[in-house]
Amino acid sequence: MREKKLLEAAIFLSQEPVKPEELSEKLKIPAEKVKELLEELSEEYSNRGIILKKVSGGYRFFTAPELSPDLKEFVEDKPVKLSRHLLEVLAIIAYNQPITKREIAMIRGQNPDGAIKSLLEKGLIEVAGRAPTPGRPKLYRTTESFLYHFGLNSLEELPKINLEEEVGQNSGSP
Repeated sequence: MREKKLLEAAIFLSQEPVKPEELSEKLKIPAEKVKELLEELSEEYSNRGIILKKVSGGYRFFTAPELSPDLKEFVEDKPVKLSRHLLEVLAIIAYNQPITKREIAMIRGQNPDGAIKSLLEKGLIEVAGRAPTPGRPKLYRTTESFLYHFGLNSLEELPKINLEEEVGQNSGSP
């Protein structure tokens, strides 16, 4: 019982999602026990005003989504503002990572310099190394903050897209 309370308190105190490995290490609770207790806590909180959700590889408490509209007066919401241009570049990176600036420009048809700078400043993307091509251009990928911002646990949770269908729908082709 004490171990479950410790997990609950540690997650409550943290500003960021807490990974099970970190909980195990810092609280000196065996990894399997942490996993078991996190499942119990998730179940216990599933029908309450606060839910325990796995995001970005860790666990964090959130307001139950159906209550959000009624609780807006209690929260000063400062969402990350993303223009259509930034969202397009971010989507290209998310679905094609790691990717170079040149590859982004080829897909989008526009210079992505400003968008990349802005996304780096917002912490949604990061430099993932350098491509093994002439000039060794930087490779970009999404960050843990990207997953957190969009409520994803991993990149596998990105919606599946069929690029041929999307291009066909946008160009008016059948």
